[in-house]
Amino acid sequence: NKVNEIVDNFKKSSGQLKQVVKEPYYIELTQERNREELEEELKRYMMSGGSGKSFRHPKVVVFLLKYENNYPMYKEVMHHFRLPSQGITVRNAFKFNLSKATNILRQINSKVGGDLYTLKFPAIMDKMRPMLIGIDVCHAGPQSIVGFSASINRDMS
Repeated sequence: NKVNEIVDNFKKSSGQLKQVVKEPYYIELTQERNREELEEELKRYMMSGGSGKSFRHPKVVVFLLKYENNYPMYKEVMHHFRLPSQGITVRNAFKFNLSKATNILRQINSKVGGDLYTLKFPAIMDKMRPMLIGIDVCHAGPQSIVGFSASINRDMS
């Protein structure tokens, strides 16, 4: 089962990222494009509480789609419920490996407020207040776009 393979790869790659991947709650729809069923299943999950609570809000929703054209509808529903989400297409699922799992976990971590990447400078720089600066240029025909980022965060994230 592809879903179980994806979850297993997430669990394997989570250790090196120092993240925790718990056993997911699965929702299987009868029709992937049925927006009402998706909304009802999400509501059922969130209102079922658990541990004596009357409401629970998932940290993130990961969905597997057979048809890529359903992606905008899923993102719209997740946005409506204010749920961070990550979509995976079946096309990607068939080529899913630890590298893809690691990259997707980084994206998920970023979506839930974590850092996408961190850097560690040499110990000699601990007493300094370094600033990491990143610049990139994209040339698109006669136009050029410059991206600039700077951080004084200790982890350089």
